[in-house]
Amino acid sequence: MKTFKKSLEKNPEACQVLLSWWMDLDNNRGDRAYLRRCHNTVDIVFNPAYHRLWLALNKIGFGNRDSIALIAGVLANVKNHHDGEPFAAQMAHLKDGSNPQVSGLRFKRLLKIKEKEELFSSVVRIVKLMDGNVNACNLANSLYYWNDGTKKDWAYSYYEKAPESKH
Repeated sequence: MKTFKKSLEKNPEACQVLLSWWMDLDNNRGDRAYLRRCHNTVDIVFNPAYHRLWLALNKIGFGNRDSIALIAGVLANVKNHHDGEPFAAQMAHLKDGSNPQVSGLRFKRLLKIKEKEELFSSVVRIVKLMDGNVNACNLANSLYYWNDGTKKDWAYSYYEKAPESKH
């Protein structure tokens, strides 16, 4: 019997928990500033905002502490949630009229990352490159389930939108 993983993105309650937590960071600017200064997920777990997110997600069945620390650290750098397209497709959007926001080379390096610690710093840099405008729920789901399946989904989404994939 085949089992299916739960999805943070497709679970309305989980996505609402994530977005409410993220919006609440506007009322807790100290927590947001602290999370933005974190260099790794170990630093993140020393912040009460991380624990609020973990407790809320754990109640609905998403209890991977390390993945949630990664999500908390990355989402603290998100400025605007743009629903609709997957995060990987958003990376391929043209920034200056001819180049994607995230270059093909940077994207390929990202897909080679195995460890969540390395993923943390790379994705934070990418969110900043994108001026903080991302699909927060889709990104959180990808970070929670960072594996070969996620990487393949990202490759499909990115290259369907990337200008160089059309030549």
